[in-house]
Amino acid sequence: MAADATASSRPAYPPSPAFANDLEFVTAYLTVHVLSDASRIYAYVFWVALVAVLLCCSLLHHLNIRGGYIGAIWSKWAIRRRTWRKKHSLSLAKARGQPHRQPFSLPANAQIFTLAAIVVASLLVSFLGPDYLAPGSTLWTLHDFPSATTSLAKRAYEMSDYYQYQPQYTIPKAWWTTGNRTGLIAFTLFPLCILFALKSPPFAIFSLPFLVQFYCDKLLWLHKWTARLIYFLTVLHVAFWSVQLVIEHRASTGKMAYFYAWQYEKFLYAWTAFGCMTLLFALSISAIRRAHYEAFYFLHVLLVPLTLVMSALHHPPVWWWCWAALGLWFGERTWRFTWWLYTNGFLGSSTSSPPNTLRKTPSRVGGSEQKIQAPQPHKLSQASSPDVPRSGPAVGLTHYPPITSVDIMHGAKMSRPTDYVPPLGFAHAELLPGRTVRLRIVTPGYLPWAPGQHFLISVPSITRFTTHPFTAASICDEQTPGANGRVLVFFIRAKNGWTKDLWDTVALMMSRNEQFRRGESLPRCEMPRRGVLLRACVDGPYGSSVRAAWKDYSSILIVAGGSGVSYALSILQFITLCLAGRNGRFLGGKSGGYGQPGFKTTRVRFVWLVREFGHVQWCASVLRRCMDIVHSPELQVDIFVTNVKPVTVPRAPPAPARVTFAPVQTAQEKDAELDPPSPGFAQEVNPRFSVSSDDSAGDSDVDLSYYTGFVHDEGDLGHEEHLLDLTNFEGDDDTEMPGEAQFNLSVKQEGKMRRRRTRRLTMAAFAKQELIYRASEVNFEDPGQSSIQLVNRAVSLPPINTNQGSSNQRGADLADLAALPSPDFLSTPRSVVSSMATTPNSAHPLIDPFRDTGRSSPRHSRNLSALGNAPLVTSSAAKRISQALSERSLEPPTPASQFSSHSRLSVWTDTDSFAALVPGGDVQRAREQLRLDLDDGEVEDVGIVAEHARPGKPKLDRILADEVERAKGAVAVACCGPTSLDAMIRKIIATQINPARIRRGDMRGSISLFSEEFSY
Repeated sequence: MAADATASSRPAYPPSPAFANDLEFVTAYLTVHVLSDASRIYAYVFWVALVAVLLCCSLLHHLNIRGGYIGAIWSKWAIRRRTWRKKHSLSLAKARGQPHRQPFSLPANAQIFTLAAIVVASLLVSFLGPDYLAPGSTLWTLHDFPSATTSLAKRAYEMSDYYQYQPQYTIPKAWWTTGNRTGLIAFTLFPLCILFALKSPPFAIFSLPFLVQFYCDKLLWLHKWTARLIYFLTVLHVAFWSVQLVIEHRASTGKMAYFYAWQYEKFLYAWTAFGCMTLLFALSISAIRRAHYEAFYFLHVLLVPLTLVMSALHHPPVWWWCWAALGLWFGERTWRFTWWLYTNGFLGSSTSSPPNTLRKTPSRVGGSEQKIQAPQPHKLSQASSPDVPRSGPAVGLTHYPPITSVDIMHGAKMSRPTDYVPPLGFAHAELLPGRTVRLRIVTPGYLPWAPGQHFLISVPSITRFTTHPFTAASICDEQTPGANGRVLVFFIRAKNGWTKDLWDTVALMMSRNEQFRRGESLPRCEMPRRGVLLRACVDGPYGSSVRAAWKDYSSILIVAGGSGVSYALSILQFITLCLAGRNGRFLGGKSGGYGQPGFKTTRVRFVWLVREFGHVQWCASVLRRCMDIVHSPELQVDIFVTNVKPVTVPRAPPAPARVTFAPVQTAQEKDAELDPPSPGFAQEVNPRFSVSSDDSAGDSDVDLSYYTGFVHDEGDLGHEEHLLDLTNFEGDDDTEMPGEAQFNLSVKQEGKMRRRRTRRLTMAAFAKQELIYRASEVNFEDPGQSSIQLVNRAVSLPPINTNQGSSNQRGADLADLAALPSPDFLSTPRSVVSSMATTPNSAHPLIDPFRDTGRSSPRHSRNLSALGNAPLVTSSAAKRISQALSERSLEPPTPASQFSSHSRLSVWTDTDSFAALVPGGDVQRAREQLRLDLDDGEVEDVGIVAEHARPGKPKLDRILADEVERAKGAVAVACCGPTSLDAMIRKIIATQINPARIRRGDMRGSISLFSEEFSY
């Protein structure tokens, strides 16, 4: 290790000064072995390079280079991530009764590349070049070998008597020089490690808007590994210096220098800092951190500043690195604490709305709230706004903003399944299927957030000093008066630790009929009819989703798995309102909306993979609200339920032939994603198992072979896959409960019934429409014209379902068919027929409190008469085509009284016991008192959305490919779910990114990913 000196007077190990006093000897000895000021240039080189790279990446981000040709080449590799699982590990875990766990995964290639660059740069500045530079020299003047310097930098302690013993020449390598240099680089990395962990700007520099805008959710992994790199360099520092102190002996006594070092106070500081750092490293091990998160958090907060202080006292010449890191940490904590006090009302000020002059307040006419119609887009010429989509079938748009009576100015109501708003500073907690708690919070202080951001939640009645991160499933509507636009909604699945304590607390309070904690000072307010009120505090918002510019993408695909739907819902609500003409600037995102320059979005598709049918209740109200505002094909909602038990059926004999006039589909038509479902008799029968002909009919996006078993040896990710990989986060409890199982079955049957009815109505509408069209072409004045032309062999009448078991149901279906729209509505040319039923129409609402009165429900009302406001076209036929296209996702205008059968879900309103939700303790004894408490409106929403919930695993590659081909420009994918789902989406996107397409000017080759997948 030691290097020979260039001359006998320049040894790599300077001689130890001879002092009789032990303390004086060790002080002089250690002073001699201190790096010179010139040697610290390596630390400065590291930070200069880091700042340069940061500025370069920020410039590329704001110039949107990522969407170009070079960016596509980089993204194809950068977004991928690897997962793996040991063979047969799933079978062994099942045999041992172990819970399901996600496969081991690496982060994205871009994060690995960033960490590799930091590690390589740190090692280079630690070992490349001479360790000890002659005082006064630089890296470019080492050959000069200056003879002497007067002193080193001023120190916190007096060392002037020992400066004469310091080397005045360059030393390439020695145990003590390498040990000093590794320690110096460890000090240099302290601020970077802290910056990766900070959450709140302006101290979280990487999250500043004019830089890369990366928050802690994308940087925490780098924080962990940078901390491990610091610990590695520190271990090297300790090891090299230990060797140095062992091989050096005091001439007068012959004892090792290690023996005398313990008398030096700064040596004691060094070991104290190393002990704190070792404890931090041990507690950060994943298994320990997950099992004892609260202990880890408290010790982390205590040991981090202690480590920095002890390190600074250990070596004052370079302690500014420690003080810089400590200043960032303490400043950010102080800033967050001050903001936390304001947000949660501890500073004595509360606000219900932002100071926004553009806010519109709804007026009341005759005692009822007057609805605010969707704002019409600005009339822009094609020259001034070439990116604004034009109306017409060419782009799938008929009327924009969508013609609707929905009050889109109150976007926050999309997030609230009930009209109850909790008092400021309190959380309204409700129990949902899937051991899920829905929290709704309104903070006393005004708190804006961007779609997809998360918050740190604290409920003092459970624990006072720890917070836990959850993504908001709502948006911040700044133009909504009062607290309605600021309702934070969270879906929290009970696992272990804090989330289980929350579930148990809410369940116990409900079983005891307690609506709030008596020890909490609840103000005078209206109490909720369902659920309980808990004091809650919020810290945030945080999350890198704020950097997304959704308006720049023609089509947006949103994919969620399990409870990751919170992230997806907030994004969906934001895009839906922007498509309806709202400005994203007042919804927490970037400025832009339909009709404004630069807004390119024309379509959004929502894909949710969920474990049970009953979980649809989590977000049924929000999804229905979005479908009311933006109709198909601009908005498509697909829910795939993965917990399906296949039923083995024998091969059925060939069905007797039926007389049909159905046109034969071409291969292209059959592959089209939005083609009308094929009738049941035209489906292929799987000889191995059957889920449901109604569920899987004619859908090329569903993979039912997924249910041949719970474990697949070779999945899409190249290793064993489990049925739960795409929907369950680690720790999710899927224990089937009696009440919930019945609710799941009811939702499944309701969806099948609605799809069956929609299919019959659609087929009948086609037949009626074709007959009317053919009749319109007949020239009755021509005696040579035969009346046989009134019937076309390509016309398909709805087949009679001989398997119907109930005459009442058949009567209801016939009543539905009789209520088909009038000929004026359906007199559409044949060229438009194939596009009219591209997605299933929702049947009539299940439960309507105004059914007997003949009036429609004011909640989620659908005003078809609003279509009269559509722009006039050149002919009445074209007008009818436009109306038909715009009403594709609307239900036929059938009076509620014509539906003879009630919803299968109507019995779930305050009737069925939701037992066995919380095992153990007092809750176990009182659990029979718990009920699945739903109001009519929420049951209605669940029934409407159930039509879009089908069993099966989605073919995500096919779905993305269809969206790319449908798009008119770049495509964005928003994803939140378990590790396997995130890895699969990344792999699919990387495969379909096409740089060559971009080079030809076709921006459909550009696919951007915005994902949320992190853990604290």
